[in-house]
This record gives sequence, C-alpha cells and structure tokens, in this order.
Amino acid sequence: MDKLNIIKNNRIKYIIISIIFIIFIFNFISPNYSATIKVENNATNQEIQDLINHSNSGDIIQFKKGVYNNISLIINKKLTLKGNGTTIITKNSQDNNGTVINVNNTFGFYFTKSALGSSLIGFNIISNSDYAVIVNSSSLTMTSNKINENQNGTVVGGSKKGGVLFYNSKDSKVNSNTIANFGGYGINIINSKNIKISLSNIINNSNSGILIFKSSNILINNSSVSNNKNHGIEVILSNYTTIINNKIEKNYDGIFLSNTKITNITNNFINNNKRNGINLNDITERSYIISNTISKNANGIQLNGKSINDFVYLNIIKDQRQTADTDLDVFETGNGIVIGDNYDPTSNFNIEYNTIQNNENFGVKNKPQFDEIPIGPNYYGNNGNHICPRILASFLTNINGKLIWGRVDTGYTIDSDGRIVPPVGPNTGPIKPTNPTNPNNNGLNNINSGSNGNSINPSNQNVTNNGKIENNTNSSKKINSTDSQYSVGDSGKPLLSKAYEIISNQISGSNGENALLPFLVLFAIIGVFVFGYLKKRKI
Repeated sequence: MDKLNIIKNNRIKYIIISIIFIIFIFNFISPNYSATIKVENNATNQEIQDLINHSNSGDIIQFKKGVYNNISLIINKKLTLKGNGTTIITKNSQDNNGTVINVNNTFGFYFTKSALGSSLIGFNIISNSDYAVIVNSSSLTMTSNKINENQNGTVVGGSKKGGVLFYNSKDSKVNSNTIANFGGYGINIINSKNIKISLSNIINNSNSGILIFKSSNILINNSSVSNNKNHGIEVILSNYTTIINNKIEKNYDGIFLSNTKITNITNNFINNNKRNGINLNDITERSYIISNTISKNANGIQLNGKSINDFVYLNIIKDQRQTADTDLDVFETGNGIVIGDNYDPTSNFNIEYNTIQNNENFGVKNKPQFDEIPIGPNYYGNNGNHICPRILASFLTNINGKLIWGRVDTGYTIDSDGRIVPPVGPNTGPIKPTNPTNPNNNGLNNINSGSNGNSINPSNQNVTNNGKIENNTNSSKKINSTDSQYSVGDSGKPLLSKAYEIISNQISGSNGENALLPFLVLFAIIGVFVFGYLKKRKI
C-alpha cells in the first residue's frame, strides 16, 4: 500500500513539473508577434534610439513623414524600419552612436549581427557620414530607398567612402533603391556572400558604382549602373558573380574584373563607357560573357591579363569609337576586342559566334609584341571588318540569314538586329554555360567552356593583395574582421549546428520561414513527457 501511495505522489509531482516546464519552454521559444512603434516627426536621434533599444525583436518602427536631422542609429535586433518617404539627414561626426559599438566609420544606420532579418523601407537618406548605411548583419532587405550624399544632386566629394557598405554580410537584398551622388563608391560589398541587387539605380558616384571585393555569389540584375567616374561594376578577388539584364553606361570601364572565378555577364547593355565596355585583368577564370550588346565604348572588350577558359559568345560588339579622351593612345581605341599590354600569352579562351562589326579601328586587335592569336568563328559583316594581321580569325558568312563557315552550314542564324541565334535542339553548337553561380558548393554542375564541351572543375583561387587593390579598398581596413569568415567555398555546417542556428533565430524572435518550429519543438517535448508518464503508469 505504501508503495502505491509513493507511486501516486510521484505521478502528481511528475505531472506538475512537466506542466511548469512545458509552459516555460513555450514562452521561451514561441514567436513574438510584432508591435508597431511610431516615431514622431520632431523626435531627436536619442529619442529614436531609445525607441529602438526598448522595442522587441520583430517590431515595426514606423516614422511619420518629415525631416529628421543628425541621425545615427544602431539596430541590434530584428526590426522593420518604415520611412514612408521620411527624409533622414545623417551625422558627420565621431561623436555619435558609432563609439558604442567600436566602429570607426560614421553612419546613418548601422545593422549589427544581431539585426538578422531586418528591413529598411521607404527612406530618403541624405548622407553626411562615411556611409549612409552599414550592414554587418545578414538577411537584411533594403527596399524603395533613395540614398544620396547631398541635397542638390551634384557630387561634392564630402562622403569619403560611399553609400552602402555590406561587410561580413550574407543573404541580403537591395531592391528598388537609388544610390547616387557619393564621393566614394555607391555600394561596397566586402567579405560577403549571397547579396542580391535588383531593380536599382546606382548612378553618379565619384568612384565605382558597385565594388565587390573578396565576396561570393553576388547577383546584380535589372539595374542601371551609370555615370560613375570610375568603373560601373568593379569585381576583385571574388567568385560566382552574376551580372545580368543591366544597363551599364557612361562609366570609365563598364565592368572591371581582376582575379575572379566564375563570372556570368549575360544580356546586359554595356554602352558609351569612356574606356572599355568589359575589362579583364590579372587572372580571370571562367568568365562567361554571353548575349550582351557592347557598343560605343572606346573599346568593347579588353583582355589584359591571364584568361583561363573565358568564354565570349553570342554578343553584339559594334560601333566602338576612336577617342583621345582616355589614358590610351588614340590608335589603341575604337576596337571591338583588344589585347592589352598586360596580356598573358599562356591564356586560354574562346571567342566565337559573336557579331563584331562597324568598329572604327579593328574588329579584333593584337599587340605587336605578342604572337598571333587564334580565335573562333565570328560574324564581321559580309564586307568584313578590319582585323589585325596578328589575329588568326575565322569568318562567318551570312547567306539569307544562315551563317556559313567555309562551306559548312553551322546551324546558326542571324536576326535583323545582328544577333546570332544558336541552333535549337540537344547537343548542337557550342555548349552554353549552365547555372554558373552555384551558392552551395565549390564546383559546378555541367559547366562547359567553348565548343569542345570539356567539363571544368574549378579549384580554389589563391590570391594576395597588392598595392593597387589595397588602394581601391582602403575602407576595409577600418573594421576588424577575419577575411575567411565567409570565404568562398565554405563547407556546409554540421546538422546539429544548423539546427541550433535555426532554433536560436526563433528564440531571438525571428518570425520568418521557420515560424512553426517552436510549436513543433513544443509538441515534441509534450510527447516525451507523455511517454514518460505512461511508462511510469505501468509500474
């Protein structure tokens, strides 16, 4: 009898402890539902910061439309900041919130690592700071913001570094923003990965429009990158970059590559740039330059380093103009494709099935110091185009819209605007690269280069900084970090670590794709206790 009483008492204690523990776990990991916190239009910077500090993860900070002066805010949790057209004028002083987080750069908004999943929506930011926005967080979304250095729309050079800095960030998006008039870069992407820029205007900046440095899996699409005094898009020491469906014009070089692997440049309009439409420097490996229109630049494409399996295919390269308005001799301009002084004769590339015509100087030009360079079949117009004698060119002939190579019908056709169309059907013609930006592994599936169709297995790129690169990225020295934190080709995290990361995000209030996870965990805990209770009941 005493034994039965002990068992009954133990059951009651077990049930009570179980209920308390379940309630505690549920409160701890269940998602927080967002509150909307309104910012009055006469609020000071400190008052806004206090509202941010006292908010909960997942809340919405909604600004009333107006003008807010001397702003420098730190966001250290998941928040949605809504501007509704609000004008933010940032500080230009070290006497700001930057001292709290030991950052040497001044800023308007700083998203720390704890701000995972935050959003910045609908602001008009007038920056007097080193950067208007610094993103040291992940999964940030910037939407419908206008970010300028000064109010009168002219470059004054007051901002030393740029508009937006992504540093050690990943999985972030810039959508439908205008970033303009900065004395430095429009967007800096440094040591970051999986950053997407779309439907945005990056214009009229004193350095390059977009700098991508030591980063991977960066996508720029459906955007305008124009009127920047240095390059439109500058990619250095970076892998798996995709530049697709953009208008890139009136920069110095349209696109500048240096020490890159797996760069996909497709379906862009690259026009009216002061020097080169596309400039390949140092070592470029598997650059896929496909179906672009490259026109009215000083030169269309320059090969100025060591090319390893670079692939130039189905482009229209036309109407390049001779000009004295560059650092090049006039005779070195006006070329469709040109070999630069730093070209490495051991290069291996494929240039084929492009339309190259109506360029003022050469269609393709070599340097006297290099041996003859063979290139694949291209269409130069039925009257031909001026080809350098040191280029071993193959000519395609247009007969009623069909392209003939020698006496062979290639199966390719040419449309009314000069675009070459490949044959339709499996296993025909040069194999077009497939999915050149794979964010999940070091290698590529089914990627080929040139018409031989040989599979390519990429290897890790070992590169070192040189003085030139350091000068282009001096702002990277201002923030302490480990370069390899998000290095290209990181292996996947162990399963338990990944699970811990997901649960941690839920605990911190992240209500995204895994918002049901706390409830699943709760049911699992309940199941464990019920199982234990039933087992004890059999005693």
